[in-house]
Amino acid sequence: MLPRGLLRPAVLALSAGLLSLGCRPDGGPMDEGTGSETGTGSDSDTGEVPDPGFLNPALGAFNVASTQHVPKDIVVQKITLGNTQLLIDGQTAGTLGLGSALGELTGDRLRIFLHGALAVGTHTLQLASHTPDGPRFSAELTMNVTAPDTPLPQVWAELDPEPRDGGAALLLSGAGPDTLLGVLAGGIDPTLRLYRVQEGTWPEMPILETSLQGHVPETMALGPGVAAAALPPTPGSDIAVVRVAYRRGVPGDAVVTRDITLAPEPNIGPLQTAVDLSAGLFRDAEFAALGRPFLLGDVLFAEFLAADDAETAHPGDRGIAYVRRSSDRSNWSIPERVPTAKPLDLDALGPALSLPHLNLGAGISVRLGQRLTGLLTLSDAGAALISAPGEDVDLLPGAPAILSTISSSLGARTVAAVTPDRGVGIAFLGTSGKPKNTVVNVPADKLPDARLTAQPGAGVVLGYSAFLLPYGDAAPVHLVLGDGMRTYVIPLDGPEPLSCRSVVLMPSLDGNRDEPIVPLACLQGDSLRIGALKASLTDP
Repeated sequence: MLPRGLLRPAVLALSAGLLSLGCRPDGGPMDEGTGSETGTGSDSDTGEVPDPGFLNPALGAFNVASTQHVPKDIVVQKITLGNTQLLIDGQTAGTLGLGSALGELTGDRLRIFLHGALAVGTHTLQLASHTPDGPRFSAELTMNVTAPDTPLPQVWAELDPEPRDGGAALLLSGAGPDTLLGVLAGGIDPTLRLYRVQEGTWPEMPILETSLQGHVPETMALGPGVAAAALPPTPGSDIAVVRVAYRRGVPGDAVVTRDITLAPEPNIGPLQTAVDLSAGLFRDAEFAALGRPFLLGDVLFAEFLAADDAETAHPGDRGIAYVRRSSDRSNWSIPERVPTAKPLDLDALGPALSLPHLNLGAGISVRLGQRLTGLLTLSDAGAALISAPGEDVDLLPGAPAILSTISSSLGARTVAAVTPDRGVGIAFLGTSGKPKNTVVNVPADKLPDARLTAQPGAGVVLGYSAFLLPYGDAAPVHLVLGDGMRTYVIPLDGPEPLSCRSVVLMPSLDGNRDEPIVPLACLQGDSLRIGALKASLTDP
């Protein structure tokens, strides 16, 4: 497990390497990523490197709301482009050159990109320029992130008049041009139809349909136990491939995969077993079962239960297996367990949305010890890593659950945990600075007296974290907004009730536009309906 990140580096370490031209360390657990590794020039091509500084504000502290979704600009001076770096909470964020997801640093302005869903708390900002004698620092500013004191936005949903497709469950994967919407049709011969985003919406026709022979859903997971991902082409290739993985057998005997080539010529690859109960992970288990799969690049993750004593639970009985695809994508490696420092249950896998890095994704939500939240990611070398906030904050401990995470700027995370028996908890967490980590259990009287029928759909609306909760025909979808400290429950019952057995939001920042319109997909009964979530600061 990774330790809580963003510790202040020593001055000697900065002098030795962190601030050397065109070089910076890995950003570690900081969710929004790091800056550019290359500069755009220098304010001082010859002569002594000046001390960088802030001009407005020059000293002290400034405030931003946790829902701020427009850039924050700070006036700076004596910046050496390609050399001067920004430190956030004592850790370098790079030179913020062209292409940085965190912000921009020019000769007279520091611009920090913000997307809302921030963690309430404080952060420090500082500038540093490298010289042969060591780094030259600016004064340190304090950024106070506070909950907003403005009225809540009005939010509603609209659906196209005609159904688009039919099915029993929905799945969503990827981001940007690789976003896939899956419609699962159940029955004796289950099938999956996949739609790939085009021009910011879902097209009329699917890009493929494939059989899921032997598929068995995991009912307690609030999801179909199916994963899909558009694979990046191999270097020098224009071959477009989609990978499908699903849970097969009872009680989860195997996770199988199939690669489907879309271009230049369609081709359905063979069904392959990625992991099954014959793996060494389960050799000494008295009872074993595989759960839901997730795809992350050329790695597959799958929950499992492997109990040495079926009657008595022990820490570590619940784990996550992962397997790697070979370089030629022809077979899978021997399954391994995602490691932890001590025996610890890992479960409640769920989606994760990264607002600063929509095209890359944030990883996979995971629960540690059946009470703490974390993110499961891959290192540059392909190793499985888990990062969690340093402060222990329990989120619906013990109950069967699924997590959904929204990662935002400055190390902020908003995590929703839902259980089939109506439990909904929201954790506001930070992995940088001094966040005020807190958990809010949504009061039962604010929610319908009905069971959730699928996992939440996650997004952002005018800077608020947003989770859509579906209840099928029993009640309209309820929207839970978060501002880093409080939650607000809004039933989507007008102008017409939005009733969905499953609902997903397209991963985007469209909810932060002046006129927010976020594409959504809703399974209404057995019919797929396409529509949009809209918002306004005035009555619609």
